[in-house]
Amino acid sequence: MSEKKGGPDRIMRSEQRIPRLRARGRANRRKLLTTAETMLADPNSDNLRFSDIFEAAGVSRGSAYRIYIGLDDLMHDLATEWINNFVDYLATSRPEEPPEDWMTLSDFIVEHGVNYWKDTADTLRVLPRIRSNLPESHKRAQRALSLIIGKIFERYFALPKIDEWPAVLGFFVQICDMTCSDAVRREGVISDERLAEAQALCRTYLSFYLPVWLPRRSDEKRNIA
Repeated sequence: MSEKKGGPDRIMRSEQRIPRLRARGRANRRKLLTTAETMLADPNSDNLRFSDIFEAAGVSRGSAYRIYIGLDDLMHDLATEWINNFVDYLATSRPEEPPEDWMTLSDFIVEHGVNYWKDTADTLRVLPRIRSNLPESHKRAQRALSLIIGKIFERYFALPKIDEWPAVLGFFVQICDMTCSDAVRREGVISDERLAEAQALCRTYLSFYLPVWLPRRSDEKRNIA
């Protein structure tokens, strides 16, 4: 059987299959993702094939292709999972004390983003190798990330009406990502100086949309949010 590849307009098999996987299928998916991440991180893996991954993972060819079309499909799923896990990470993160202003809250979110980058460095080294268009599941995950950041802001402050607020927050995330990726590419680490740079850039960007002062929510309203 030849390697299967999905073109940019083809629906990724994982879009349809993963939500319906049974226990064994979910276990095989985890094996494939874990093995792929390890093998793709190897600098000599440019010619890596999907068959190399499922053989190393101990997953049969039939089971592997029931989950993924091929290597690109698997990598799309890896990228989507990375974002979904980040959403869960932010959803459970709260400042020790309610922030006095939105700038402090922005710094808190950026710091947690940087920490997540550091904790998932192995996955991040793999993701730039994705070559084809990202599937709808990845786009949904990106929207979910913007929404959870919006909810964090709304938990503490009464926000004015802002056109395309999720898109604004989407670029907020991109600013943080670009700063972190540049730090890793140039220096190999995200230093405290680079964290401060990312925080300053994100504050400056949001200042085009948010007034200096925002009304703070009461404890009761924060708990509801």
